[in-house]
Amino acid sequence: MKKTEEIFQQKTDYKDLVFKLWRFKHWFVISFVVLISGAYIFNKVTPAIFKNKTTLLLKDTQSNSFLQSGDVMQGFGLFGANQNIENELGVLTSYSMIYDAVNVLNLETSIYSEKYLFGGIIKHKALRSVDEVYLDKPIRISINKSVYQPIDLPIYFTILNDKEFTIEAKGENVLIYDYIEDRIVTIASKVNIEGTYKFGEEIKGQNYDFRVHLTPGQTYSPPKDERTFFSFNSISYLTMFYQGSISAIVTSRTSSLVVISMNGNNLFKITDFLNTLSNSYLQRNLERKNRIAINTVKFIDSQISEVADSLTYAESKLQNFRTSNRVMDIGFQGQQSLERMNQLEGERALLIMQKKYYDYIRGYFERNTDMSDLIAPSSMNVQDAILNQLITQLITLNADRNNLLQQGNIKNLRLNTIEVQITNVKNTIIENINSNAATTEMALQDINNRVARISSEMSRIPSTERQLLGMERSFKLNDAIYTFLLQKRSEAQIARASNAPDYDVIDPARYVTATKIFPKSNLSFMIAGLMGLVLPFIVIVLRDFLNVKISGKKEIESMTAFPILGHVFNNDTKENIVINETTNSPISESFRSIRTNLQFYAKGKEKQIFLVTSSYTGEGKSFVAQNLAAVYALYGKKTLIIGFDLRRPKLYQDFKLNNQKGISTALINQTALPDIIQSTHIKNLDFISAGPIPPNPLELISSEKTEELINELRNHYDYIIIDSPPIGVVSDAYLLMRFSDVNLFIVRQDFTNKEAFSNSINLLKQKNVPHVSIVINDVKAKGLMYDYGYEYTYYSDEKKEPWYYFGFGRKHVSPKK
Repeated sequence: MKKTEEIFQQKTDYKDLVFKLWRFKHWFVISFVVLISGAYIFNKVTPAIFKNKTTLLLKDTQSNSFLQSGDVMQGFGLFGANQNIENELGVLTSYSMIYDAVNVLNLETSIYSEKYLFGGIIKHKALRSVDEVYLDKPIRISINKSVYQPIDLPIYFTILNDKEFTIEAKGENVLIYDYIEDRIVTIASKVNIEGTYKFGEEIKGQNYDFRVHLTPGQTYSPPKDERTFFSFNSISYLTMFYQGSISAIVTSRTSSLVVISMNGNNLFKITDFLNTLSNSYLQRNLERKNRIAINTVKFIDSQISEVADSLTYAESKLQNFRTSNRVMDIGFQGQQSLERMNQLEGERALLIMQKKYYDYIRGYFERNTDMSDLIAPSSMNVQDAILNQLITQLITLNADRNNLLQQGNIKNLRLNTIEVQITNVKNTIIENINSNAATTEMALQDINNRVARISSEMSRIPSTERQLLGMERSFKLNDAIYTFLLQKRSEAQIARASNAPDYDVIDPARYVTATKIFPKSNLSFMIAGLMGLVLPFIVIVLRDFLNVKISGKKEIESMTAFPILGHVFNNDTKENIVINETTNSPISESFRSIRTNLQFYAKGKEKQIFLVTSSYTGEGKSFVAQNLAAVYALYGKKTLIIGFDLRRPKLYQDFKLNNQKGISTALINQTALPDIIQSTHIKNLDFISAGPIPPNPLELISSEKTEELINELRNHYDYIIIDSPPIGVVSDAYLLMRFSDVNLFIVRQDFTNKEAFSNSINLLKQKNVPHVSIVINDVKAKGLMYDYGYEYTYYSDEKKEPWYYFGFGRKHVSPKK
């Protein structure tokens, strides 16, 4: 049974909530329409943001046959070592790379179309949409970069025909930009450009100089509700803007796929920019590798040039000696000595080349801070694994430093760390080559000693043969060095010819792959529709939660067990007495209903006294008292209404009577009882005023004279209505309640304070006041369906529903009685 009651209570609560929300259904309609309209405007005027991407693949450089261990190009930084992908991601999104791409695309100017919603009837910035024209540009603008230009200034133009156009631009505090120096030079207080010009004509003035050219075959004519303008852009600002719009990531830890994505307002523009950036990066990568190869070839060529002169001289000297001495070959002993000598000279030649490379490294460190063009040790046949590793590490650190510098991270802590690491690696390299140079010097000394011993043996050979032997030895030494250098140059040239970027564009950006990421039209409408329903709900719930006023019947029932005798509808007239013989209005019927309920409540008892009170003033107790008295009088009952509010007598004003005599004068025996009774304009209704304000109203009311007066009046009237003071202010009413048969407590809807009502009810309970009933006053028609059923509709002959009802103003007619 208890469970059944709980289920019923839950259903009742849900039903109450539904009825409460239904009372404010127009809020939901208005909120829904407003927010959906706002979503429509938002989708129309908010610049769209698109996203596109391109995918690059890092090649495995170790698979190249020219880049194996010991090869001439190993140690070239990007060749022999594995790529540092993190560094390359930094290069891709660096300021310098994006700056180059901006310049390649010639983004110094932008063209836009501007229009307002609803045909421009209301020209407000909230209804303004601006879209960039990128592919089908109606005009081209050429800038005189030697002259400063105004940036971010809308210059409106109108094409009159294929020869002329008009422009108009007005701006204040306009930034003036130097395209050559790429910087803001000043701020112009005013810039005014207007006039009619021919296409190709120079438009020149203070802080501007440019020409406008009509795009060949262009017949662009914007709609009447659109305007078109162009503006000059700051290259550095565009670069920083695009740098913040681009991201580059590796698809996974084990992958070499790099995805570059970009957000922007024009899908065609971001697509072209991504492809341009990719191509610029690949070209930069290839140029860097080619530059290293070229520097290697140049170094080898410089060595070849020196050796070639020595080789030519040795060859000429040998030829002349043979001719003059008629000697062509040397003997067997000399031949053996020569072969041993040639072997040693070949070894010495390699050691000399290595020594020159060490000298080159020292000189390079002294002359350069950028290690990008450093030649690999293997190019000079230096097979020192430690030195190769150090050179590779140095080139990698140098690349990291350049990446940070290109990104503008001059004060980056990581940059300082890299600088320290570069210095340490350079010092280690110097120590290594000094050690290697000392070892090389010792090897050279050993070879020289062995050459000296062979030369001593050759001294026993005849003079002519010995001279020929020395000349052939010199010739073959230079020839061996020359051949070695030619071989190295050939290897370097082959490596250069086989150069290719370390990245491939696997998936270029395409127009069709661009996606719109903001605003999402469907999502905007969905959120707006949802919020259009949720917001009124929240407001209604908060309104009830924060409301300190009593809102209706059910709220009263939740606060007290006292019965609710009835309700009085809102008085939409200026009269306080609304009851007469001919009225059939809802408010008059509500008083008749209260009269009927009082009869049932009193169980047919005659000669009754009703006391009317409330928590505070303004809740309508006097209004209810006088109209309830009028109802009984018109019912044919002899009725008296007493204004017992001795402190603030006002009731006499509504009956248009006087207050010279009344209860206060009768209680002090100044006036006889018959003299204070006044007749009203309503048949069977008499009135006793409160009288002049006494200094001691509480003492007068508590006196025995009051009881005598009430008992006397009870004998002469069928019904007596006492209009007492509010019980929340003074205690006068409690003294009068001992005389009443029913105590009517008036609660005014949306006016009576909940706390005041609760306190008053608790006081009535504490004082054990019997026969308390509640009357709800000032009930609005909109709350009837929720709290009071169909009474209002029944009592009214005809009612037109508000516009927000789903009947849209149809009339609701009651059946005839």
